[in-house]
Amino acid sequence: MSGERVLVVGAGAIGAFFGAQLAAGGRDVTFLVRPARQAVLDDGLSVESTTVPVRLARPHTVTAAELERAGPFDLILLACKAPDLEAAVTDIEPVVRAGAVVLPLLNGMRQLDVLDERFGAEAVLGGSCFVSVHRAGGGTIRHDGNPARLTFGARGALRLPVETIEQILTSPGFTVRRAPDVVAEMWAKWVFIAAAAGATGMVGGTVGELVDAGGAWIGARMLAEAAAIAAENGHPQQEAALAGSRRTITEPGSTLVPSLLADLRAGRRTEAEHILGDLVARRRDSAPGLLDAALVRLRVHDAARPAP
Repeated sequence: MSGERVLVVGAGAIGAFFGAQLAAGGRDVTFLVRPARQAVLDDGLSVESTTVPVRLARPHTVTAAELERAGPFDLILLACKAPDLEAAVTDIEPVVRAGAVVLPLLNGMRQLDVLDERFGAEAVLGGSCFVSVHRAGGGTIRHDGNPARLTFGARGALRLPVETIEQILTSPGFTVRRAPDVVAEMWAKWVFIAAAAGATGMVGGTVGELVDAGGAWIGARMLAEAAAIAAENGHPQQEAALAGSRRTITEPGSTLVPSLLADLRAGRRTEAEHILGDLVARRRDSAPGLLDAALVRLRVHDAARPAP
C-alpha cells in the first residue's frame, strides 16, 4: 500500500470500530470529532471484542476547526448520526473539494441525495455496513464478536479507482466487499432496518418483547410496507431476502435492539426522520400505514429533545 489517508467522520460505535480496525491494519487514519470527544480519545481508543480486539494508545484526531490543516485525505468514511449529516457535510467540504471520495455508512438513502447535491456523484460512493457494536463509556467500543462486514460500490464514474478504495478498506478486522449494484443492496438493508426500527421503536421493546406480547404481525406488516415503497421506487425486493428479514423481526425471544430503539431508551434524539420519514416520503401509490404511525410516535419523542 502507498500512503493513502483515511478520514473517519465520527468516533461513535460504527466510526470508531471501522477506523480502529483500519488503523490496526496499518492504514493512516484520522478521526474527525468534536472537542469533547477529542479529549476522551486522548486517553486512547479500544475495541473490546472476543474476535477482533484493538487498542490505539493515541488515535489521530482532528476537530472541524483543524481539518483544513490536517489534509489532504483520499477516502472519507462518513459514520455520523443522521441528525448530524448536514453539519458533517459542511465540515468535510474542503477535504472533498481537495479530491477526497466519500463513503457514507448511514442507513437509508438520503445521505446520497445530500452528498450528491453538494459534491457531485463522482465524489460519492454507495455503502453500508453490518456490525453489532455500542459505546461502553470513555474511549471504549464493545463488539459482540460476530463478523463485521462493509459493502461499497461506485454508482458511476468515480474520481478514485474502486480497486484503490478496496485496497484501502481491506482489513483483518472485517470483511469488505465491492457490490456490483450497491444502491440495490442499500435499499434492501433500508427495508429491513425500517421495519425493525419502526416496530421496536413504536412499542419501545426488543423484537422478542414485541413478539412475546403478540405483536409479531407489526414487524411483518411494516416489512411489507417498506418493501412496497422500495418496489415503487424501482427496487423490488427478493422474496428470499424478505423471508430472512421476516424471520429476524418476528423471532420469539430475540434480544435484537436496533440503534433507534437504543437511542429511544436512552432518551436521545433518534434517526426516525432519516430511517422512516424519508422512506414514507418516497411512497407513490400506497396509503399511509404502520410505518407512518411509528414515525408519528418517534416525532413526538424527538420534539421533546431539541437538537444540541
